[in-house]
Amino acid sequence: MTTYPPEDCTFEVTYTLGRRGMGHETFPDVYSLGRWFKEMERRGALDPEDFRTPDEDGQNGYRIVCVTASERVAISYFHPRLVMGRIEGAHAIAME
Repeated sequence: MTTYPPEDCTFEVTYTLGRRGMGHETFPDVYSLGRWFKEMERRGALDPEDFRTPDEDGQNGYRIVCVTASERVAISYFHPRLVMGRIEGAHAIAME
């Protein structure tokens, strides 16, 4: 049985921001993913807690996927390892 995210997991985020656009980003680890989320919050581009599911017109939202050599599995923004990545990411941004 695999626990997620496994240690060798990379991450992909697909997101939509209504009229502001959409995108697809890849990250090598939870820390770079966490820094990206914190930077997007800082810019006011998205509020991950509000955007975790698409809004009523289906335009604003995102999906995080854990990617390994053998599979792709959706993972929650609230998974403990992703929370750790955001905390460390926020610290790294504050130190810049």
